[in-house]
Amino acid sequence: MADRITAGRTVLAATVGPDGTPTASGCHQPVGEVSEIVAVATLPALRRRGLARRVTSHLVEHARATGVRTVFLSASDDAVARVYESVGFRRIATALIAEPPTEG
Repeated sequence: MADRITAGRTVLAATVGPDGTPTASGCHQPVGEVSEIVAVATLPALRRRGLARRVTSHLVEHARATGVRTVFLSASDDAVARVYESVGFRRIATALIAEPPTEG
């Protein structure tokens, strides 16, 4: 991850508490004029305080400021999608994930 950040292939953003401990974080991974926001997470005890929204907004602002024209992400459920919609994202598709069958 450190090499990706140093090379500019991953941009990390975080919120921190008064003691300097990270409370929420996320990344965007630019490739030319496109970037995907990934790994947005908030400490469980601090959820529902707007931290993920703040991190996501900052990542979008950074991407736009550095020449990215298209920013996309995937939401794991409707509650997460609502957070992203509050930042300005809109739903355009449904993603499906293929996994190997579980052994019964």
